[in-house]
Amino acid sequence: MNLRRIYKLIYSNKFIAWIMLAFQILLLCAGFLWLKDYSRVYFGLVSVFSAFLLIYEINRREAPEFKMTWMIVIAIIPIFGALMYLYTRFGFISRGIAANHRDACAKTEPLVPYDEAVYNAAKEESGAGGLLHYLKNTASAMPYENTGVEYYRLGEKMYAQMKKDLETAKKFIFMEFFVVNQSSTMWHELFDILSRKVREGVEVRLLYDGIGSVATLPKNFKRMLDNANIRHAEFAPVQPLLSTYQNNRDHRKIIVIDGEVAFTGGINIADEYVNRISRFGHWKDNGIRITGGAVDKLTALFLEMWNTVSDSDADYLEYVQKNRECQKTEGYIVPYGDSPLDDDNVGEKVYIDLINRAEKTVHIMTPYLVLDNEMTEALRYAVSRGVDVKIIIPHRPDKVYAYWLAHTYYPELLRYGVDIYEYTPGFIHAKTMVVDNKYTVVGTINFDFRSFYLHYECAVLMIGAPVIKEIEEDFNDTVLKSKQITVEEYKRFNPLTKLLGRGIRILAPII
Repeated sequence: MNLRRIYKLIYSNKFIAWIMLAFQILLLCAGFLWLKDYSRVYFGLVSVFSAFLLIYEINRREAPEFKMTWMIVIAIIPIFGALMYLYTRFGFISRGIAANHRDACAKTEPLVPYDEAVYNAAKEESGAGGLLHYLKNTASAMPYENTGVEYYRLGEKMYAQMKKDLETAKKFIFMEFFVVNQSSTMWHELFDILSRKVREGVEVRLLYDGIGSVATLPKNFKRMLDNANIRHAEFAPVQPLLSTYQNNRDHRKIIVIDGEVAFTGGINIADEYVNRISRFGHWKDNGIRITGGAVDKLTALFLEMWNTVSDSDADYLEYVQKNRECQKTEGYIVPYGDSPLDDDNVGEKVYIDLINRAEKTVHIMTPYLVLDNEMTEALRYAVSRGVDVKIIIPHRPDKVYAYWLAHTYYPELLRYGVDIYEYTPGFIHAKTMVVDNKYTVVGTINFDFRSFYLHYECAVLMIGAPVIKEIEEDFNDTVLKSKQITVEEYKRFNPLTKLLGRGIRILAPII
């Protein structure tokens, strides 16, 4: 086992779970061996405490799947379940970050410029007035017109353009990633560009996630950035026994250059994302490049997260591009972010709204398929209305248990009439949905519990934009490279992996 895998094991929630389970076994042994004269009191206190947690959980405002999972864990394995529940539910680090994030958003969001006339026109013309109203009031996300969008079918295509744009930077470069792999060729090329830009007087900031990069960054990484005068911040640095994979991570990927150009999508800074190396076969990712007013919102999303975790309080207005020349384009572009510790699951609700709006097609690419009842019902309802629903997921997964878990949804989705495909050349990391060739979402939001409930995410909703046709064509081309899974095909799957998947599904919301 290499060092990277050891790090991932130590800082994963599975490692913590095993520790707590071992603690439960130890306490049970103690109860039988040392406390046998007080066993009734001992188990009585455990039962009362577990009952208290169950009552608390039942009355929480959250998805039924989370409630059911925690109730099962606490009831069946009371000591382990109670400890795990307290550990995850009352994590002061995540909640402290959430409070800082709310403060940062409260300062920045009122400053983000938007055009009320454009907003009203978009509501009138888009056919999605209710969704735009929701995004405005819940995520402070507004529609922008005359915004250029370029779509990249593969990570290496976007990366090539990204390097060209970075070379043109004159004022500032903002970069936010979930994973930064310091040993990758991709990072060394970017570091060379960023270092030169700093010497030219360009302000460079790099924000990365503590868990996402825990196994890919050496201890001297921050010193290397300091020596190059690259400003940096780490979202929720790893703290042993306090940080787990389940904690709320910064899963966003954003690049902003001079307030003129912005990128987002599924691509991180590691060679597999641009097919420099092959970890799981061909890596199918995607992303978009934005020019125009919508760049302002992605600038705001970056600075809100930067101000959440750094000691500085960056002034958003310093980085807004004024007197920008915009090209005349069709359609509306709506960048938005999602926080895990507020009262709205914006990422999932946008997906569901568009699925419920569909009249002809719903086409989805996602690396993970772990659905709650609300999403499953939306897909079922779409098919029952005659909508063609297709989902592409990887044939070669990066996490085996996620693959087994995804398989547990196949029978019901196939029974409803959803078409499921597996990308046979390798791994799909793209997070894309196209509806009726009229609406599309590209960003960082997977179809799973982590993206919908646990992570900070971002995406871009596009309505009536010319680029949607290209994204739909990419989906259809990817279908041709994928294997359709039929009911008969599913029946031939390994019975053991089916069983394992069903067992994992019980804990799907919390793993």
